[in-house]
Amino acid sequence: MFRTDALKAVFEQGVAYPQFVASGAAEGHDGQWHTRYGQLEPTDGQRSLIAGFTRAMKVLCITGTWCGDCALQGAAMQRIAEANPLIGLRFVNRNDYPRLQMALPINAGYRVPVTFFMAEDFEPVARFGDRTLSRYRSMARKALPEGGAGVVLAEPPGDPVRAVLQEVLDEFERTQLLLRLSPRLREKHAD
Repeated sequence: MFRTDALKAVFEQGVAYPQFVASGAAEGHDGQWHTRYGQLEPTDGQRSLIAGFTRAMKVLCITGTWCGDCALQGAAMQRIAEANPLIGLRFVNRNDYPRLQMALPINAGYRVPVTFFMAEDFEPVARFGDRTLSRYRSMARKALPEGGAGVVLAEPPGDPVRAVLQEVLDEFERTQLLLRLSPRLREKHAD
């Protein structure tokens, strides 16, 4: 299911951010995506980091317009992709790809978003799924008893929305470094 040709086929059927967000307008789901996008302008330092990426990468986000965490991560990914034309980003609705969704269980559940990072030739590189660490920390602070046995809770981020942008950017940077240091791609690009 996660072969290069299969991922390429799904990527090519995917849509850009504006079209994906618009697909949720009829149900009123587009508002949260627009709100998050407005909150996630990269800093100058983040933009400089992203602009320094030199390897093309393909990013496929399997998601849903109804999902709040998807809107947050999806808007962050869009902001990152806008800062470097070497990043090809596409979105697909998980409901349109049931076989793909069934092949992506996380903790025995079908969660969104799930994002595939691929090399320029669609070779799978990394997969990132469900919520980010800061989102889980926020949820744990609300759901778990403070000071309970075995409960270790990190301090919440000052700005949880901006924390997700940084966490998503960390995934992009990790993938970019993996691609940049890849012997296969270094040989291909003679660098």
